[in-house]
Amino acid sequence: MNPLSRNNPLWKRICVILGSCLLLAALGLTLGNLWEQCQAEQNSAHLLALAQQRLDGENPQPDDDPLNPDPLAGYAIDGILSIPDLGLELPVLADYSEENLRLSICLYRQESDGSRKVIAGHNYRNHFGRLASLEEGTLLTYTREDGTVTRYQVTGITEIDADDPAALDAGEWDMTLFTCNLDMTRRVLVRLTEAGTSAPSA
Repeated sequence: MNPLSRNNPLWKRICVILGSCLLLAALGLTLGNLWEQCQAEQNSAHLLALAQQRLDGENPQPDDDPLNPDPLAGYAIDGILSIPDLGLELPVLADYSEENLRLSICLYRQESDGSRKVIAGHNYRNHFGRLASLEEGTLLTYTREDGTVTRYQVTGITEIDADDPAALDAGEWDMTLFTCNLDMTRRVLVRLTEAGTSAPSA
């Protein structure tokens, strides 16, 4: 019998083994992604609590409790992004890095005067995974650590190639939120314009 024949028992056994390996690899990847998303959700929730403490005038530090140190308390937080239509309230880390993106969304860049903010986030479901479902006219808020609240309105949703950074700056807008699409080849952008600012409450 031809050893490469599909009717050969050895060939069938090899196919079963290869198929099982592929299924196990896919399962491992899925479980890994779910675990990473769960960790990110917990970390961003903890960072949000820290940001709210700072809004209340507190200043938590990593070594406040020497027996139970809190490394997340050492992260700089630029503000809190609230997207009511998605049920999201997320701390925005002031420093962008791949490591920080696994914790929460990050300030990618902004002008020296704080305008034209660009905020990046992974496409985790409870981070920026549902950005594309927003509609034009949707309102969201950005709260700075000094308590200043700026309202923004969605003016457009688009996609750009992942290797086209110039497209990120194109057009007129006051804030841009962006994330990757599912196959990582493109970037989903949400453009927003400022719709008013409220001073910190006394």
